[in-house]
Amino acid sequence: MNKISGMLLSIILFFTLSTGATAQTTSQNLSDTNALKIADNASKHFWNALHGYKNRSCTQKTFNYKGTEYSYLCQEFNTKDKLVTYLGETFTNNAIEKGLTNYHYITHKGKLARPVGDGDGMLEWKKSKIKSVQQKQNVRTYNLTVPTVDGDSVKRTVTFYKSGSTWKVNQFDAVQ
Repeated sequence: MNKISGMLLSIILFFTLSTGATAQTTSQNLSDTNALKIADNASKHFWNALHGYKNRSCTQKTFNYKGTEYSYLCQEFNTKDKLVTYLGETFTNNAIEKGLTNYHYITHKGKLARPVGDGDGMLEWKKSKIKSVQQKQNVRTYNLTVPTVDGDSVKRTVTFYKSGSTWKVNQFDAVQ
């Protein structure tokens, strides 16, 4: 019975892991459509990190540190490891480290915090016009014209790096 249970568990684990990879990020050749999907997903990750939660808001306790008001992130992102793991789904490690530094995330009393601010994603990434400007084996750079929710548009340059079989955004705030 143990061999059968172990084999069944192995099969379930295999299918779970193999179906978890999405076509949008594992494509050998990064298409314009997939680049837009990845940028849109990365934008959601960016804003979730800034808000301090992904699924459910919490009461975010605030405190002053060196003259700046900070708030703790919610339980799902309350440590650097948790947030880095989440951001690693769409960003390179380099982008994450620079982003956390540039946006002044700190660990205070064992919990991850960031300066208090407001804002929200106003860009409609899925409706972007995209133009490839550089293609190397493991690097792709695109210029995007991204519509805003109020009818305007902004220009963004987004560089993707291939990490294993996954394409990831290489600048934390390129998709803000």
